[in-house]
Amino acid sequence: MELNKNLNMNIYNFKDIDKWIVGNSWINSEIVNLNEKLGIDIGSRWATSQNERNAAKYIHEFWKNEGLQTYHENFDIETYKFINSTLEVEGKQLDVKPYHRCPSVDLDSDMIDLGHGTYREVSEKSENIKDKIALIYRNHEPFTEQEPISNRVAFISNMGASAIIVGDPKSGRRMEYSSVWDTRDPESVYPPLPIVNTSSEHLLLLKRYAQKNHKAKLKVTTEFYNAETSNVVAEIPGEIKGEYIVMCGHHDTVFDTPGGNDNTSGAIAVIETARTVKKAIDEFKLKPIIGLRFITLSAEEQRLQGSFFHVNNNYDSKNKPKYVLNCDELSTGNLKGIVLGFSHLRNFLQGQLDTLNEDLKVHVMSQIDGHSDHFPFLEAGIDASHPWRWRFFGRYPSCEYHHEPPDTFDKLNVKDLKYYISTFSRLLIRLSLIPIEQWPKNPLTKEIVRTRLDEEKNFEIRTG
Repeated sequence: MELNKNLNMNIYNFKDIDKWIVGNSWINSEIVNLNEKLGIDIGSRWATSQNERNAAKYIHEFWKNEGLQTYHENFDIETYKFINSTLEVEGKQLDVKPYHRCPSVDLDSDMIDLGHGTYREVSEKSENIKDKIALIYRNHEPFTEQEPISNRVAFISNMGASAIIVGDPKSGRRMEYSSVWDTRDPESVYPPLPIVNTSSEHLLLLKRYAQKNHKAKLKVTTEFYNAETSNVVAEIPGEIKGEYIVMCGHHDTVFDTPGGNDNTSGAIAVIETARTVKKAIDEFKLKPIIGLRFITLSAEEQRLQGSFFHVNNNYDSKNKPKYVLNCDELSTGNLKGIVLGFSHLRNFLQGQLDTLNEDLKVHVMSQIDGHSDHFPFLEAGIDASHPWRWRFFGRYPSCEYHHEPPDTFDKLNVKDLKYYISTFSRLLIRLSLIPIEQWPKNPLTKEIVRTRLDEEKNFEIRTG
């Protein structure tokens, strides 16, 4: 590893390069302008909507004007929209928000309180669940082995429930657009029965109503259809054709939110890092050995369809990126390092981070993480990572705003994002200049990863 560090530092004057990158990233930043365009002018960006299409067009034009080679990666996705949703008990209208891909339903049924919906709690009431609307908390039962929400929902469905109402853990009658899809398990893509969110306050009301044997009227009308969207790609070619380092982050959001944190922050990190790296390469006449590919992905909020499309249509077992950095929710906490999905780049990447003199650390997830667009890369045996920004410690209170309308432009932390962008730019330039033969070999195959996923999918992914 010492060879890599010394070789780079001897050939290139990284002190001057770093000084230029940091100054440009902070003084000439476009973050505020990009946030105003994406987070205010365009707003919510549900994939395939006109707003999302406008965002993709804007990003493409922005990169083109900065002199980057850029193109749209067009594809169709399975998408949907909710026409209406209501929840009523004894004439009282209660909070309701459908889960992702909740099918249409029109019920007037008894309710049953299943606590947190654990295997133990459901088993104890299994004889009374059939045709009833189950009430459960989203969060985990204290002091017990954590069970993934997808497993809890599947078991309740198998017991014959007609629908599930889940209490959102947030206070103040706030609710997210949530999902029960576990990316590690392909069979969990579609919810097995209608599922909706209610606020934590109204879940408590529903539990009281269930004790009094009141019925709930639940109605959801959903329209499913196919529509076109696109990933936006910008490339800086390297000397070796077909070899890439990838930085990505999704530009779409859930319904009714501009997604200041999720994920205007990550999309802008990709957009601005590409711009900064291009200018630095031109300024110092650098010649990357490995090409750099920057992608703002669509449809992350719809089962990672954009990243799955990109991986499936660009890479195979003989053609993998050397390294992938996925940026999601970069206003959840300050940058502390990089979290890898697999271990064999750990020391190699740590050596390069050490040259930045920022005390950044490389860690490896103990489980394959399916929570964002790095997952399709990991599933394909590709070395993918995400920034260590909040997991395990250091989460900002303001980042609780997620998948909901209050995740507005002001939730994006401009100062943090400047640091992310300058740091990523310095790192990616270093990595692009390292000869291929000095990179650790990637021994993974899809089959090896699939075996591991099957072993892990019944356990909750550790995030704290």
